[in-house]
Amino acid sequence: MNIVVDKEMTVNQLAKVFNEVYPFLRIEVYHKGNEVSTDCFHTLEEISSMKTPSVFVISPTLTIQEIEQFFWEELGLQVAVFRKVGNSWIHTAFTNNWTLERQNRTGQNIFGAIA
Repeated sequence: MNIVVDKEMTVNQLAKVFNEVYPFLRIEVYHKGNEVSTDCFHTLEEISSMKTPSVFVISPTLTIQEIEQFFWEELGLQVAVFRKVGNSWIHTAFTNNWTLERQNRTGQNIFGAIA
């Protein structure tokens, strides 16, 4: 399933839809180096560092690295993706060349092995 990211989307909406599509992953948005709460109802445009943010699509075949690059180049925002491991969330920095689909499946497999 694809996620359309546009400047009118709130941080809350982004976090919610991302978690619905990828239940074993979490996305965090940063503004000026600080994490923006997922309870935030500011639009991505309001916190963007760009004058004219763009629209783009997140698909299951994109890598974490590509997603982070899209957010930076199209919206001027830093993001980080985390994978669920048991009761914890780990940053996917060492596996940022994996696709979203693979990251989510790995999280699901780890969760299933622990449960």
